[in-house]
Amino acid sequence: MVQLPIVHWNDVYRVRPQKIDPTSPETIDSTQFAALLDDIRDKWQERLDGKKDGLSLFSGDVFAPSVESSVTRGSHMVPVMNQMAPDVSMAGNHDFDFGYPHLSKLIKDTKFPWLLSNIVDNSTSQVPEHVYEFQVLERAGVRIGIIGLVEKEWIGTVNSWPSNFEYRDAADVALDLSRKLRDPDGEYKCDLIIALTHARYQRCQDVALAKKLKALTPRAQDSSFVRSHGVDMILGGHDHLYFVGKGVDSWENYDLTTKVLGGEDDEGDVLIVKSGTDFRDLSELVLDIEDVTDEGAVRNKAIRKITGIHHEIKPGMRSCDKLQKILDSVLSVVDSNLGSPLCKLATQLDVRSQFIRVEESASGNWFADILRHTYDDALCVKGVDGGADGVFICAGMLRGDSVYGPGYLTMGDVLEILPFEDPLVVIEIDGHTLWETLEVSLVTWPAQEGRFPVISGFRVEWDSRKPPGQRVLNVCLQDEVPDDESSTAAKFVDGEPVKREKGGRKYKIVTREYMAQGRDGFLPLKDQKYLIDDESGQVTSTVVRKYLLGAQFINKLARVDKSQPHLHPDTHEIIASERRRQKKQDDKHRAHRQPSNAEKNWVKAISYALHSARSSKHYRDHINVSAKEHMSGVDCFDGESVRKVDHRDKDESGKENQEEKKDKVFNEEDMLVAHPVVDGRLRNVGRE
Repeated sequence: MVQLPIVHWNDVYRVRPQKIDPTSPETIDSTQFAALLDDIRDKWQERLDGKKDGLSLFSGDVFAPSVESSVTRGSHMVPVMNQMAPDVSMAGNHDFDFGYPHLSKLIKDTKFPWLLSNIVDNSTSQVPEHVYEFQVLERAGVRIGIIGLVEKEWIGTVNSWPSNFEYRDAADVALDLSRKLRDPDGEYKCDLIIALTHARYQRCQDVALAKKLKALTPRAQDSSFVRSHGVDMILGGHDHLYFVGKGVDSWENYDLTTKVLGGEDDEGDVLIVKSGTDFRDLSELVLDIEDVTDEGAVRNKAIRKITGIHHEIKPGMRSCDKLQKILDSVLSVVDSNLGSPLCKLATQLDVRSQFIRVEESASGNWFADILRHTYDDALCVKGVDGGADGVFICAGMLRGDSVYGPGYLTMGDVLEILPFEDPLVVIEIDGHTLWETLEVSLVTWPAQEGRFPVISGFRVEWDSRKPPGQRVLNVCLQDEVPDDESSTAAKFVDGEPVKREKGGRKYKIVTREYMAQGRDGFLPLKDQKYLIDDESGQVTSTVVRKYLLGAQFINKLARVDKSQPHLHPDTHEIIASERRRQKKQDDKHRAHRQPSNAEKNWVKAISYALHSARSSKHYRDHINVSAKEHMSGVDCFDGESVRKVDHRDKDESGKENQEEKKDKVFNEEDMLVAHPVVDGRLRNVGRE
């Protein structure tokens, strides 16, 4: 009998101090998590005479979402994870938030291997470049094969999922790998196989998979177990819950009788551990492993006992000085970039509460129009044509309580206006629910409540003179009429009325998870069907950043006017469309008075913005291009230098690199020019 120690964690995002209790000033942070991780691994070394006979495993989601990732596009997490040093990691859905070209850069700068066992690049018939199908490690005299499996469902929520990446059934892939890795005449001769997964527990994904693959507890291991291919244990992520299958022998600081919604099929027969989220939870476990002597067995060894500890990070725990130095360096560079310009505002962006919480606002309209197209591609993959029907957020989502512009809108401004980290989701509601939600959002008017509606995709008439609950007069969808040959501008007209009826047509609405949970009085939105849920959703500031970065990228290439053969085919068409639009505007501009040299670029840019409303295609293209192409040439944040931060350097070279990068990529002509307007989509007839 040998013992194999393991530490496992998953789904980590926030590196700055976080409260675990909103009523207490005490905080925890990632440096305490790292110190605990080091302490556990140091115990292994002491117990095993300095040998590295334990495993550190990570089950995905690290590069997003967070406020910091809105700035760094995940680069700040590379030195953090390099310090924590898992032996093997797998990719989760949020690791794709900034596209696979960018994820590839992040992965290449980490110092450990990444897995995606059941995803195949159909152009090579292999797993995607930069990730592995499996890893084989030897610990405590045991050869362990490690594979990484993802569920099909979350692939449909990744707006940047590469079209050449194909999903393969997780169970089929795992069985094939079991045959390959356990083959006594083969190259690997594995004794055990551990599956890292990034899949839901609530939908019984992990439970069902464990049963198919015979990842069984000792008491469930019948005579056929050792003769059956599969895996020996599942260490999962994605759910953000802490869960241990009830069939383990013992688990400190966790009640094995806890009932978990969706876990009804766990009959104590499967070995599954899911280790919480956000540097708050860590699993330490020990497997007692015994040789298998049965004739005809395909499993050389079997787990005969499993014990563990649920570690929770607590205020006052020791911090890791090495990680603290890394974070001090990385976060100082993040903070120094908050003044970097992202776009130009041709007019004021007014987010003062006394205006945006009582009437339609230009700022609310602009942000809502961007957010509407966050998940268009993902919805299409899920069989939902046309993307979302609209956006329903609230004015309380827009903070800052100030006026921005005319002039540059900076990265810091965006984070100040959109500070919330709860994700954008897509829910499906009927017309009755939409009307009821509008009534709820208007019921306290004229009080400056944060629930005041901010919308896109439909038009609403309401009357503030009417009693609360009876103020909405009319709701209709907005139809889009292309307004130029490039299809980047449009006019909007009233379309199909939204009837106040239950069970009729369903509308796909982008909203905040906070609202979808019924918070702040939005009870009609609670318990509606999710098309994109909170665990797949993106942070609002990240979406806006991606849109503005994509626009700058397209504008730059359209201006350069030279062949770019390495680009995605879709990108070529977007660039061509932008060139046609700019030429049309140049022709119009030449027909009028030429400005002075000092005014020329600014007036020209404003004329582009004033031409017409931005089309759905414009927003969709510019959000998506940032996931299909490398944005390094226009990203003012130098992710490469941050990914290679060395805390031993005591100079300001990181900041200097950032300043050089800003000078290199900044070009006023490439900046998108925004002209937010009030267009009557939320008309209060009571104040006319």
